[in-house]
Amino acid sequence: MNRFIAIIALTLADATLFGCTAPHPAIRDGNADTVEVSYGGDVASAWPLARKHCAQYERVPQLVDRSIDLALFDCIKR
Repeated sequence: MNRFIAIIALTLADATLFGCTAPHPAIRDGNADTVEVSYGGDVASAWPLARKHCAQYERVPQLVDRSIDLALFDCIKR
């Protein structure tokens, strides 16, 4: 019985820790001139997606504004 309780406790602990991970960055909207990237935690996690998006148009991102979970970048010509 103690082994069963230990397994249940470990399973619950794993589920709790899994739920605490920050959301992955994702592009919400974008075009050749701007891109909005949602992120969780650190705005630095939004930069790789912004670079990739702007590179499609041979441009580089410039951070214009940010909130708790959304970063707005302009795509600037090189």
